[in-house]
Amino acid sequence: MAFLKTSDSIIIRATLTEKGRKLMSRGKFKIAKFALGDDEIDYSLYDSSMHADASYRPALLNTFSLEAYGDRLKNIQYGLNSYDVGVIYLKDSEIEAMEPEIHASIYWMPTLVKNDLLSMSPTWRDSTYYVSVNDETTSKIREGIPNFKFLEDNNLENCKIIIESGIIGQNPGAGGPALPTPTFKNRIDYILKKFLLDHDFFINVDDRFIRKLAAISPKSKFQSFPSGEYIADFETLNEIAPISLENQFPNYASYVAKGVNNMVADSEFGATDATRSAGRISALDGPRGSVFALNVMVDEQIKANSTGERDFRYKKFGEINQIVFSEMATSKFDYIDTTIYIYGGTTNSRIVVPVRLIRYAGI
Repeated sequence: MAFLKTSDSIIIRATLTEKGRKLMSRGKFKIAKFALGDDEIDYSLYDSSMHADASYRPALLNTFSLEAYGDRLKNIQYGLNSYDVGVIYLKDSEIEAMEPEIHASIYWMPTLVKNDLLSMSPTWRDSTYYVSVNDETTSKIREGIPNFKFLEDNNLENCKIIIESGIIGQNPGAGGPALPTPTFKNRIDYILKKFLLDHDFFINVDDRFIRKLAAISPKSKFQSFPSGEYIADFETLNEIAPISLENQFPNYASYVAKGVNNMVADSEFGATDATRSAGRISALDGPRGSVFALNVMVDEQIKANSTGERDFRYKKFGEINQIVFSEMATSKFDYIDTTIYIYGGTTNSRIVVPVRLIRYAGI
């Protein structure tokens, strides 16, 4: 459904789903509620540095509305949300006691980012994470590229994808507030008190290639101390089952993983180079909310080694007999590129994680 505003009226252009048409034919169609989204807007067209220039007209204002269509899973990918709903859980006295800048005024929205800083993080190479599908491939890559870290289907603990939810630096434009420092107090003020903590993370993966996921347990910890020491305990991954939640991607399955509190922070009294967490153990330079880690388990049929039969999906959806690594100029591999979509259950912030499923094919 699209709203088209003319000079003196608003036109609602709607395309009904099959169920909507059935209700319309029976005279029972009634709009009970609606949701708003702005999927057609590309916000990268906005230059925040021009914020104070009265003559600046961002190109995104010229964007046309999308045509309405009947697939209910593809109409609103990025819905507009109200983040003040948490106020219903507070007493009037509690709301009055809050400072205005703490509640109901959201300037910094949490973002999902990948953490490539920890020893268990895989190497980000060729704009993707690599996943070895069998032990032969793992052995070949380790021999050829000793310092290369990658995900292993048969070893979930060696490397894992780590995703943080929190506030990251942006250009606020002229007169905008400075990025809040990553302290525990700011975590409370800018995330917890604004009801912006992502407790759950929804994950969509292509189940033609990835048949299972493993995620951290609730006992995991990510915490820093004033001395500069820290705990990054994501050592136990547990298999999680797909859920019935529908998504907008054909052939994709949905999963939900629980996050844990991201307690990595700088000292309230000033951080030193040895204790500063941003860029050292956290990918976020602002307050942190939560964190989780996951690994993938691929379909059994694409795990055959070089002496076995190559699965047809490598040729249909990927590439075969390719020299992938310059360090291994005589070794050929088959691979399939796929994408993992992750979004926060509270903030709806999203991140796209490309992965490459790779199999040693021979020389």
